Amino acid sequence: MARLWMCSLWVLLAGSAASAQTRSNESDTIWTSGPLLEAVELMGVFSDSKTFVDMPLLKDAAAVNASFNALPKEANGFPANATLQKFLAANFGAAGSDFESAVPDDFSAEPDNFLPNVTDPAIRKWALQVNGLWQDLCREVNESVIQQPQLHSLLPLPGITAVPGDRFRELYYWDSFWVIKGLLVSGMTETATSEVTNLLSLQETYGHVPNGARVYYINRSQPPMLSNMVRAVYEATQDDGFLAYALPLLVSEHVYWTAAPKQVTVAADSGSYKLSRFYADWFAPRPESYLEDFKSAQGMSSSQQQQLWHDLASGAESGMDFSSRWFGNPDNISTIQTTRIIPAELNAYLYQMESNIAELADEMGNSTLAASFRDFAAARKEAINTLMYNETAGRWFDLIIDDTSRSPVAAVQNNNTISYVSQYIPLWVGIADEGSSQAAAVTRSFFESGLIQPGGISTSTYNSTQQWDFPNCWAPLQVSTSPHHACHVFPMAPSTQCHLLQLPPHSVVYCSLLTALSEPALLC
Repeated sequence: MARLWMCSLWVLLAGSAASAQTRSNESDTIWTSGPLLEAVELMGVFSDSKTFVDMPLLKDAAAVNASFNALPKEANGFPANATLQKFLAANFGAAGSDFESAVPDDFSAEPDNFLPNVTDPAIRKWALQVNGLWQDLCREVNESVIQQPQLHSLLPLPGITAVPGDRFRELYYWDSFWVIKGLLVSGMTETATSEVTNLLSLQETYGHVPNGARVYYINRSQPPMLSNMVRAVYEATQDDGFLAYALPLLVSEHVYWTAAPKQVTVAADSGSYKLSRFYADWFAPRPESYLEDFKSAQGMSSSQQQQLWHDLASGAESGMDFSSRWFGNPDNISTIQTTRIIPAELNAYLYQMESNIAELADEMGNSTLAASFRDFAAARKEAINTLMYNETAGRWFDLIIDDTSRSPVAAVQNNNTISYVSQYIPLWVGIADEGSSQAAAVTRSFFESGLIQPGGISTSTYNSTQQWDFPNCWAPLQVSTSPHHACHVFPMAPSTQCHLLQLPPHSVVYCSLLTALSEPALLC
């Protein structure tokens, strides 16, 4: 019965995607540009730039803009703060009010066969408490988002989803892989299927999976983990209807990541190689961080400001926003140069995508498609190892493009002295063959990198005060590296448990911990 219902869902999805199609190419909305956005953000009406852009309209945007334009202005060209607050209260709903709490039908306080390898009573009790958080984190869009999408910055979604929590009130792209892994550990296959189906519907509507399910995120994506999600759900459900719907969308996502300007051709002595980079379609302050981006660009020329904002949005596309890794000067965000960097881990993820598509195509009996994507994967693996791998360091370095206006580009390894966990992600996806001398060298390098800390794997060894640098330890990166290093990397010793329990309430943190607990190799 469930299979029949899900097959029907794939047929209906085209209709739900079409309801949002009218907004698929919009970059000019009340939440992304214009004098109202500028006034609210620069006047500091809210302490968080994200608050305003998450507020739904109560009236048509044209009428709201007309009313705003009629407001009396101060000498600075903006209405007074009190006037703005009164105006917003009359014309907008509360931030996040268009997403409603939803308890999934497949939630269980004590799932069947839950973490069978975990026998310690204290850890099991804690894991069940983590499992219970699904009741707090699951959401569904309200009817107005579906029927009147023009009134919302929230994008229409066909099913239940899990949100990260706190100020992150919407579905996010790469976070969802670990959310899905956690849902599957909790036995919630229907909700996991719904989560990935929401992302597939966004891919179908916009031609890529946006950074998150808000109109101001459409200008960029995030690390391409969709094929991993599809594979995880398909392995759990064996739903051929789901895979038939998903596979063409995975192919279309691959086109997005391998087309210019994201993909570049790199010239080297050994030949030409195609690799991809993060490259957002945005040259203004990010609406959700408007004031911060505006301040970062002070004192620059107009062209310098646009390039800075472009690189900030592209850095956000990486999911690692922000890190000294993206900066020319590791202590200065204004020196960000994301679009000059060809990242090792992005191309590792794309290799993983190409390999996944090949395997899923085999499942569907499409040997021609499978062969094509195996060829893509083989070419990317060769490019990563030829251009990015450093035998002396035993890791893969990002490349720095000399001149982005040229094609093909010249690029060299950015082999500075800072260690980043991203330099080891190619090992996780299989760029080094299992049991090879290269795999052994990378593992030794990882142990000696300084990244392995008592509480987990640090994002880098440099303390720039940015989120994705030392001493911060992000949950997805624990799972992305730990399986290859077993007990040495993620021992669930009492001190580690205590450290991790201090992390903020964020669904990716909890899902990654559930995933780690479900991996026998990590329980030593």
